[in-house]
Amino acid sequence: MKVQSAFYRDRIYPLLFMFLTTFFCILLTAGIHLTTLDRANANELSFARKAVLDAAGIAYVNTTAGIEEAYLKSIEEADGYFTTSSPDGKRFIIPLEGPGLWGTISLMVGFEEDLQTFAGVAIVSQNETPGLGARIEEPWFTTQFEGKQAPFTLVEEGTATAENEVDAITGATRTSEYFRNLANQASDAAKSIVGGE
Repeated sequence: MKVQSAFYRDRIYPLLFMFLTTFFCILLTAGIHLTTLDRANANELSFARKAVLDAAGIAYVNTTAGIEEAYLKSIEEADGYFTTSSPDGKRFIIPLEGPGLWGTISLMVGFEEDLQTFAGVAIVSQNETPGLGARIEEPWFTTQFEGKQAPFTLVEEGTATAENEVDAITGATRTSEYFRNLANQASDAAKSIVGGE
């Protein structure tokens, strides 16, 4: 009788405890996921719309309501790209993805009507090293493309003076190169997406 009692105590009860604990944790996690799913989707949509506005060079109030209002007022969705009107004419915003050092870099790239001159660049997502490659999200880095045309040449941070030069990020040479390559492909991608070439 003692052998059977020891068997249940040492083998069955721990398994039963682990099963019940795991089952409870799965239910809790699934419940949290389901109750926050709508909010997560809304935040993701707002973040993507913010990137479109940034790439288009449109000012907005940086709240969910402000982003939504500016987006609905200024942006038109087309098949695979976005458009807006500016004082200089129509602007086109395209989504673009390419490799980074640690994963995919996703961008929204805005172009003037000629589909060559950059109106703006905004990061949608990236997986680069925090404090180094992740600095591609910083405004000083993304705004340096505005008004310029590819192909771009990387130079040491803080030294870009020529029309086709952009500052690389110190300590993030590979990420800078990947970003430059992506930016250099953007005009051809825009012509293909917008023009259907």
